[in-house]
Amino acid sequence: AEVVITNIRICPLINELIASLKPLAAENNVTIEMSCKPIVIKANHGQMKELLNNLIVNAIKYNKPGGKVKIIVTREGNDLVLIVEDTGVGIPEESKQRIFERFYRVDKGRSKKMGGTGLGLSIVKHIVNYYNGSIKLESELGIGSKFIVRLPIVN
Repeated sequence: AEVVITNIRICPLINELIASLKPLAAENNVTIEMSCKPIVIKANHGQMKELLNNLIVNAIKYNKPGGKVKIIVTREGNDLVLIVEDTGVGIPEESKQRIFERFYRVDKGRSKKMGGTGLGLSIVKHIVNYYNGSIKLESELGIGSKFIVRLPIVN
């Protein structure tokens, strides 16, 4: 199937996702904060939605009660920089390399309860690669995780 590329306004898309994830955030007692520069990127709407949704859902699910999810969208040169940060459980060192593999789960015990097949990060990685972007993970156990995605604004 052909991937249809259009101009996507990132902030409205994130706002839409946050609105749809309100119940999940409430259930997990997590608040979402956003700081978004109005950026338009040439990309496929479905892919961008999936990338953002997966990162935000993980940040909510793997957080602590009373925790926060911070979403920051900004521009550096010709790149869109997207940061999704949580105050959650963090990811152990040995999992950091493997977290983008298909079906990999950090915590086998918890995941049954969470449902789904792994973190959906292999999909995120795939989409980022498709746009010649990069994704970086910074994480500290018990403190939280931060995913930093860079995508060229025009492909």
